[in-house]
Amino acid sequence: MIARISGQLESLTADRAVIAAGHVAYEVLVAPVTSDDLRPHLGRQVTLHTLEYFDGNPAYGQMVPRLVGFLTETEKRFFVRYVSVQGIGVGKGLKSLAMPVDRIAAAIEARDPAMLASLPGIGRRTADKIVAELAGKLDEFAVTAGRAAGQEPEAKREAVSVLVQLGLARPEAAERVDAAYERLGADAAVEAIVREAFHLGPTPAEG
Repeated sequence: MIARISGQLESLTADRAVIAAGHVAYEVLVAPVTSDDLRPHLGRQVTLHTLEYFDGNPAYGQMVPRLVGFLTETEKRFFVRYVSVQGIGVGKGLKSLAMPVDRIAAAIEARDPAMLASLPGIGRRTADKIVAELAGKLDEFAVTAGRAAGQEPEAKREAVSVLVQLGLARPEAAERVDAAYERLGADAAVEAIVREAFHLGPTPAEG
């Protein structure tokens, strides 16, 4: 099983990325929110945490191996839980991730089917099923990123925005800012957090 791919991001569309790792180029399916975060990194080195699955109809022997990619291991683990809900599946699950997974997890924990029903391909019936099956089980994803419920200090939110504008993917920027904020303390200014985040470099989860 391919658990992670690092290489040059050669091309990108709304639903897939092509990553050149050595002499091999991998096509990796991605969610819309992941594609948005990858866009500033075209032509640069990136790392995606991946899942493998087979797409097709086994009755006709037309099973095609696919790779699905995420920017963090946390997003990958959330997705595995998310698509465990009957009726979602990998394809629909990916297309529905039009916003950060922490916001989706927070909506599930808040038992907010109306918000979930606004996601692409997720109607009210599926939203109700998601809440029924997953509410109370996703707190780690809503809290870890902590950006969905407006609980982040303003300085942290601004620092993440600055790093994204400078070319970092949002999950990477958020993880660096979290680490910088923890080291500097609650009174740290935005400029200090940004400087510290740059000095920290990639987080362990990014390989």
